[in-house]
Amino acid sequence: MLTWLKNEPAWDFNFLMDVGGIDYLKYPDPQPERFAVAYHLYSLARNHRVRLKVYVGADDPSVPSAMHLWPTADWMEREVWDQFGVTFSGHTNLKRILNHMEFVGHPLRKDYPITKRQELSINDTLMDEMTAKLKAKGMA
Repeated sequence: MLTWLKNEPAWDFNFLMDVGGIDYLKYPDPQPERFAVAYHLYSLARNHRVRLKVYVGADDPSVPSAMHLWPTADWMEREVWDQFGVTFSGHTNLKRILNHMEFVGHPLRKDYPITKRQELSINDTLMDEMTAKLKAKGMA
């Protein structure tokens, strides 16, 4: 569906605005599945917006990555995985982006204990990763 929305000339949704996760656990209205991934798309040519929700079950929630369509999906999908635990098959770098690399769990899940504490043993920054990327481009 995402490929069609992007490539169909009549729609031309060529801009991925956001990817977000939703946990419907204990939601008052019944939903098809516990989790959903919401894609917010925009057509620059037509000035149209659309939101596409993909429902995924609680057991091994997974959807295909949209990185091959929009490279900007990279960090958005990492955030959804980090916070909700929804995996994106085909994603080339699915790792923590907001939480510490040693963090256990996904804190925006409705069943994550809000008072849970975790001891983290190492300093986790993105400096090494960013420096390596800058060096590879001859910028550091």
